[in-house]
This record gives sequence, structure tokens and C-alpha cells, in this order.
Amino acid sequence: MNDISEKSKPTVFYAKNSQSNVKTRSAKDKGSDHQYKRKNDGFQSSSKAKHDRIETFRPKIADKTKKSSKPQFDLSDEHESPWQKKVRDNDQTPTFGYDEYRQKKEETLVYTENSCKAVFKHRRTAIVKLFITQDMTYQFKDLISWLVKQRLGYDVVSTEQITRLTQTPHHGGVCLIVKKRIPLNLPDYLSKYDDKVNDCIIAIDDVNNPHNLGGLIRSAAFFGINGVILRQTNLLDSGSAMRVAEGGIEAIEPIKSDDFIASIDILKQHGYQVVALLPCQLKSITSTELYQLKFKKKVALVIFQQINTKLINCADNVVYLKGNDNMSALNISVATGIVLSTIKYQS
Repeated sequence: MNDISEKSKPTVFYAKNSQSNVKTRSAKDKGSDHQYKRKNDGFQSSSKAKHDRIETFRPKIADKTKKSSKPQFDLSDEHESPWQKKVRDNDQTPTFGYDEYRQKKEETLVYTENSCKAVFKHRRTAIVKLFITQDMTYQFKDLISWLVKQRLGYDVVSTEQITRLTQTPHHGGVCLIVKKRIPLNLPDYLSKYDDKVNDCIIAIDDVNNPHNLGGLIRSAAFFGINGVILRQTNLLDSGSAMRVAEGGIEAIEPIKSDDFIASIDILKQHGYQVVALLPCQLKSITSTELYQLKFKKKVALVIFQQINTKLINCADNVVYLKGNDNMSALNISVATGIVLSTIKYQS
């Protein structure tokens, strides 16, 4: 019994603060040179006292609950490693973080189910990362499988985390980080679609509300419009516009134009019928009711929130939707959908 109790006692070494003692230490006692140097430097910097230093090593205690003969270290000391608590409390968070994430200029966020599925359908190579809740993983199993094959990241996170990332509760439990599309100029678009017999382009002027813009694009995609002309194509990168468009933005070519008058002239030279849609009827402007207008095979529909007389004067036809005393005008996205349905019917 005395031998067992003697073995369980801590081993105490008395080390004098002298140069000779440092030289006589074995390689096993001091470990690596770097570790020993760090201990020795720390001792020297804090050893202004003249008395000797005492080092205590806790003995190894075998774990009787396991069959393994390997000894286990007793870590019950009150001065346990601070890294253990740090790892224990560290919840797995997405690679990009949330508060720390700063969106790059060439990237944007796409959220809601239909918008994210449209990105995967039309330009999956632009996807950078996926954030998704556990409930939505089944809906996006094909996307997740593709991300794994491409060695791209995805994180299963909580609803609150996606809300913090998108800055809106209307994300549908899924969010993609994607690269922004590079818009075309009008000559490039015409060279791409000039051989089409039927074509329709929308030129949107002064519609900056993302919800109206998203509604316009959704109607345009529904009726098979190929391109949309904007002064600021970056408006299509708005998360709200993409959410309202329900993925329609991915099906339409963005065309950047700094000069709408010049763009209309180019369209006329390529055989497009330019039709201006009035937001409401004005007696000062000669216009035609929709059912009286005949559309050609190629049409450019000009839409504006605020009436632009210069664009109206450049148009071949001006059309409006007749209402009544209860409601004289429709929302611009709804009116556009009605006109596009008529163009689609006649073509």
C-alpha cells in the first residue's frame, strides 16, 4: 500500500537558477528547443526573487473504465487549457460569417425559392455560395449535389442567420451569393437576336422602385421578352427586385443604354416598331387605345413612370389603357403585362 501511495504523489523537482542546471537538462525533460526556450525566458523575466523555482508535474493516472492500457492525463486541475472552453462553446457558423461579411462589388445576393432555382437553371456557374435552412434542403437537393461536385461551399443555417445576411425576413429560407451579370450594349444584343423573326424589347425609363421593376420583369419573362433596356442595369441586382420577379430576371438579357433617344433610332433602323405606353390618358398627347393598335413582328415597348415627351415624340405609336372614374390608371407592371399579352396574341 505504501508503494502505491508513493507513486500517486506528485513528483517535485527543485531547479536552481543557474547556467549549469540548464546545460544538464536532458532532451526528454525539456522537450523541443522552442518550448524550452519559451519556458526559460519566462522564468528569467519573472525571477527577480533569489529563492529556487519549484516545478510540479501531475502523475499519469490510468483510466479503469477503459480496457486500453494507455495512461490518461488527469485534466481536473482548475487551471485547464483555455482552448478547450473556446472550442466547446464555438457554434458552427457559415464560412462567410454574417456581421463580418462584406459583399464584393462583383457579387450580389439572390433569395427566395424561385429566384434561386432560376439562377441554378440559367447560370449556375455564377454561384459562389449557398445559405439554406434545414427545411429547404430537400427542395434544393440537386443544387446541393452540384455544389458538392464543384467543391463549392454551402451552409445549413437558421432562419435568423439568413435574415441577418439578407436584411429582410422575406428570404424563403434560402440565399445564394452569385456573381453579377455583365450587361450587353444594344449593338451586341441586335447581333445576337437580329436573325429572329419575332422579337420584343422593353425599354424602361425612370422606374426605380424595385417592386415595380421586379413586377415588370416578371411579366416580361412570362411573355417571352428577350431583352430589357435600362440606364442603370444594376437595379436588376436588387434583392427586392429579384424577389418580386420570381426568377424572371435570369431569363432576360439586360441592355445598358445611356441615351434612350439614340437607342430608339437604332431600333428603328433594324425594323422595330417603337410603341410608347402612357401610364394614363392625356388629352395633350395623341394616343391610341390598345385594341385599335396593330403590332409588327418586332416591337420595342417604351415604359416610363413619369411621362417623357422626348421619348414619346420618337415613338411610332402611343398607346394607353382606358379606365373609368373609379380608377383611371393601373400599376405600371400590370399595364405592361396587359400590353405584352396583346403583342403575344397578335404575333
